[in-house]
Amino acid sequence: MSKKAPDVKNVWGVEKAAPEPAKKSGHGGQKKFAEEQQKHLETAKKLATGYESSSEEEDLATEEIFQSVLKGYAGDSGDLSRTHQFLENAFQSGAATCLICIGSIKRADSIWSCVTCYCFFHLQCIQRWGNDNVGQKRMRQSEEASSPGFYTNRGEFIPRKVTQITWDCPQCRQAYTPEEIPRKYLCFCGKEDNPPFHPWNIPHSCGELCQKPLEPACGHKCVLLCHPGPCPPCPQTVSQSCECEKSAQRMIRCSTKTWRCQEKCQLTLSCGHHKCNQPCHAPGSCKPCSRRSVHRCRCGQDQKERNCSDSDWQCGKICGQEYACGRHRCQKTCHAPGECGECPQGLPRSCPCGKQKSVAPCSEQIDTCGDSCLRQLPCGDHVCLDRCHRGECGACQEIVEKRCRCGLHVKQLPCHRSFTCETKCRQQKDCKRHACNRKCCDGNCPPCDKICGKTLACGRHKCQSNCHMGHCYPCNLKATVRCRCSKTTVEVRCGRERKTRPPKCHLPCRRPSKCHHENPHSCHKDDCPPCTRKCGLANDTTKCSHPCEAKCHDAVLVRHVDKNWRPAGPWDVQPEVTEIARLPHPKCEIRVPVSCLGGHETIPWPCHNSIPRTCGRKCGRELKCGNHKCAKECHSVKEQDLWLQQESCEVCRQRCHRKRPKGCSHPCKKACHADPCDPCKVSTKTACHCGLTQVIYKCGDFFSTEDVGAREAQLSCGNRCIRNYPCGHRCSATCHSGACPDPEACKKKVKASCKCKTKKVEVTCERLRSGSFVVACDEQCSAKLAHKTKVQEEKMARQREEEAERNRQELEEFERKFGKKKPKERKRREYVDEKRTNWKLILTGAAIAIALAAIVSVIVFNVQ
Repeated sequence: MSKKAPDVKNVWGVEKAAPEPAKKSGHGGQKKFAEEQQKHLETAKKLATGYESSSEEEDLATEEIFQSVLKGYAGDSGDLSRTHQFLENAFQSGAATCLICIGSIKRADSIWSCVTCYCFFHLQCIQRWGNDNVGQKRMRQSEEASSPGFYTNRGEFIPRKVTQITWDCPQCRQAYTPEEIPRKYLCFCGKEDNPPFHPWNIPHSCGELCQKPLEPACGHKCVLLCHPGPCPPCPQTVSQSCECEKSAQRMIRCSTKTWRCQEKCQLTLSCGHHKCNQPCHAPGSCKPCSRRSVHRCRCGQDQKERNCSDSDWQCGKICGQEYACGRHRCQKTCHAPGECGECPQGLPRSCPCGKQKSVAPCSEQIDTCGDSCLRQLPCGDHVCLDRCHRGECGACQEIVEKRCRCGLHVKQLPCHRSFTCETKCRQQKDCKRHACNRKCCDGNCPPCDKICGKTLACGRHKCQSNCHMGHCYPCNLKATVRCRCSKTTVEVRCGRERKTRPPKCHLPCRRPSKCHHENPHSCHKDDCPPCTRKCGLANDTTKCSHPCEAKCHDAVLVRHVDKNWRPAGPWDVQPEVTEIARLPHPKCEIRVPVSCLGGHETIPWPCHNSIPRTCGRKCGRELKCGNHKCAKECHSVKEQDLWLQQESCEVCRQRCHRKRPKGCSHPCKKACHADPCDPCKVSTKTACHCGLTQVIYKCGDFFSTEDVGAREAQLSCGNRCIRNYPCGHRCSATCHSGACPDPEACKKKVKASCKCKTKKVEVTCERLRSGSFVVACDEQCSAKLAHKTKVQEEKMARQREEEAERNRQELEEFERKFGKKKPKERKRREYVDEKRTNWKLILTGAAIAIALAAIVSVIVFNVQ
C-alpha cells in the first residue's frame, strides 16, 4: 500500500490535500513533471507557514503597557483620561486617523502631533498641507504687490497691509509659521529623531521619561514615559495649607494643592457692617457684600433694594434746583445736595466762534463778534467762512477735484459729497475663482460669499464653506457603522465607515443554530463559530449510560478529496471538498472506578476501557506459614477482601528465617514454621573475663536466660583477678567482668615524702588517698635548701667574673685596632669604666636574692 500524500495549506491558510505522486512509468517527462510539482507544493507550504497579512497590524498587550506608563498616577481627571485616549489611539490599529488623507495611522508610520490639540497626522501629509498653504498665500501676496494700495473717496492713497504668512492645523486651526513646518519625525517629547518602532514601547515614542514642564507651572516635570496627548496633572505630593492659611499643612497632590477647609471667613467687608461668612478663601479676596437692603440715591429722591456693596447709586434724574441767580436751574444728574455750584451762565463766556471772551450777568446773552467763524468743518480740510454764528456750521460747499474709490475717474464736486463710479472690479476674490464685480471697488475685495461645493475626501458630501483656495477642510460629519443585527452602532468620521470594523455587539446572535444547542455567542459579522459546548446526548458508540462529554460535533467542517474527480491533464491538482457534516460520538472518556484482579487498588479508567487488569504489584496475601506473603504478580482470587492464602496463591518453600535470641548467630535448621523455634544446642568456646582461661557453654542455655548473674558465672574461670586498682595494687576479687570492685578498700603500705622530696615516711594506701596525711619539712630540709642556694650564688658569681673578663678582652682588642684615632687617655678610661658597669647582671642578681628570700620564708612558715 502506498502512503497518502501529506496535506498542505495554500496561501489563504486552507488545508489542501497534496496530489499523489505520479505513478512510475517508462515515460521520463511524466516523472520529471511529478518531481517539479512536488517541489512547488513544498515551496507553497513554506510560504503559507511564514505568511502574514499586511492589511492589519497585530494587536499588542496594550493593557500591560498602560499600567507601566500610568502607574505613578492615582484617581482620574480630564487630562489623564485624554492621555489614556491618545495612548489607545496610538496602540490600536486604525483608531487614529489622519484628517488630511483620511487614512489609518499605523504604529510604524512617521507622524506629527499638533502642540495644541495633540491630533496625529502623517508627516508627509502635514508637510504637503503646510507647503500648499504657504505657497498659495505667497502667490496671492505676490499678485497683490502689483497694486500696492488704493485711493479713498478723498483721493488719499492708503498702502495695503502686509499680513504674516502662516499655515493652520487642520483640526484646531492653530497658526504656525513657515519655519515650523515639520521636517523631521520626532518622538512625542521631542528628544529623539526617527524613534524606532518597538513592540513593547509606546508607538512613536522614545521610551524615556517625558520630562516636559507641567502646566500650570509648579516646578515639576512629567514623570510619564514619552507619551501622546497632554501631560496629566502633577502627581507629586507637597505640604500645603488651605487657602485661608488657618489649617495645619497636610500632604496633598501638587496639582490640587489649593484646598479649602471647613471654616468660614470672619473678616468685616468693605461695607463696614457685615462679615464675610464665605467658605475658606485667600486673604483679601472676600466677595462684595451680597446682602440686600433699601438704599436711597445720591439726591435722596428715589430708593431701591440693592446690594449692601452697591449702596452708592444715581437715579438719573436731572437735579433741577435753582441756582442763586433765580433764573436758571441745575442740569446735572443725581448728585448729593449742595453740590450744584454756581450758575454756569454767570461765569466768563466767549462768543460762538470763541474769539472774544467777556463777563456778563447770567440774564444777558453774549452777542456774536461779527468776525468770520473759521471753525473746522467736518471734512477736516476746510473752515467755515460765515460770520460768527450760533449753532453748528453747515456742510462744506468747497468745490474740489475728487477721485473715485477705485482711482480710475476724477470729477469736480462739493467737498461734502462722495464720488463713486460705475466701473465694476475685475479682480478675483480670495478664492481665486470668482470676480469681485463690486462697483468702484477700493481694492479690498470682500471675501467670496459663494458656497465651495467641491467633493470632500470622504467622497459623499460637498464642502459647505465659503469659496476658498487650496484643500477643503476634512468632512466634519459623522457616519454610522452598524453590527450585523443593526442594534449596536458607533459613529466615526465620514469616509472611515468602510475601514472601520463593526462595533462589538453584546446582544445574542439571531442566526439559527446548526446543532442541537442554542447559540451562546454574541452578534458577529462572519459565520457562526463552531459550537464549543458539550454534546450531552446519549453515547451510542460505547452504548453506556453516560452522556457524550465531547465537544459538540453535530455541525463540523469536514475536508475530503473528491473521489469522482478526473484530471484533464498532468497539471491539474485534485480539488478539496469541504462540507458541514455530523460526526459520530467518540468513545466515552468518563472515568469510572475499576479494581485490579487482586483487589489492591481502585482507580478511575475511561468508560470504554473499564476492564479489570493486573496492577503489576505482588499479591501480598499471608501464607499459611505466617511468616511470608504471596509473591506472585497480582492475580485473580475468589475473595478480594480476604488477605489470607487462597487456592491461586503460591505455597511457601523457604527455610525458617526467624531471629534467634540476642547473641545467638546460629540459624534454625527446620523448614518455615510458626513460633517458637527449638533451643540452640551448639557449644561455644570463649575466653573468661580475665582472659587467662577458656570456658565452654551451650548457646541455647547461655542466651535463653535473662539473669545477668548466671551469665557472669558461666564466663568466670574462678581464679583471682589479674588487674590492678587505680592505686597500683592487684585486685583481690575472683575473675569478673567490668571494673574491679571496692578500689577504695586497698590497705597496703606505701612511702610518702615531704614537699622538697628530702624526708620519706611509710603510710597505708587508704590514709594517703584520703589526703589527711601530710609529711612536713624539718631542719634537715632547710639546711639542704640553704646549701643548694649557696652553690647557686657561687655559680652566678663565677659567671659574672667570666663575663667581665670577656668584656675586658674585647675592649683591649678594640683599643688595639682603633687606638690611634682616640689618643686621649681620659676618654678611653671613661669608656672602660662604662663598659665594666653591667646593669643586666646587677638586676639578675637582685631578682635571685628576692626569690631565695621568699623560698626561705615559705619553708619557715610550713615548719612552724
